[in-house]
Amino acid sequence: MPEKRVPSDVVKAIFHYLGPKQRFPADVPKIHEIFYSICQESEFSSLCNDFIFDTSKAFPYSATIRYALDRLQKANLLACINPGLDEFEVSEELARTNPDSDIERLFNDEEKRLLRKASEIFSNQIRA
Repeated sequence: MPEKRVPSDVVKAIFHYLGPKQRFPADVPKIHEIFYSICQESEFSSLCNDFIFDTSKAFPYSATIRYALDRLQKANLLACINPGLDEFEVSEELARTNPDSDIERLFNDEEKRLLRKASEIFSNQIRA
């Protein structure tokens, strides 16, 4: 039976494509806002089908993104660093590419192209 991906795999893949040791602000509301923005683009709709955002909050909140951030941190794939815990850092393990990785198994070539593009958008917007 083939593996089925879950929405948090999309979040994981976008962080994967940021690259090893890449750091970005641990601004959780902004992270949710950026993913919301990406998911509003029709180009990325196939990747975001299962994302649900609650736009009645102060920022567009998604339980999927919160779950993915927690899961990646608990697996030591995304570290919250600095004395103030104000930056995330992508682990070398998360950024590593190998043929057996779940990102390689769960996404086709076109989806991986879109994920790389979404990762670039995320990288640019998180620092803006």
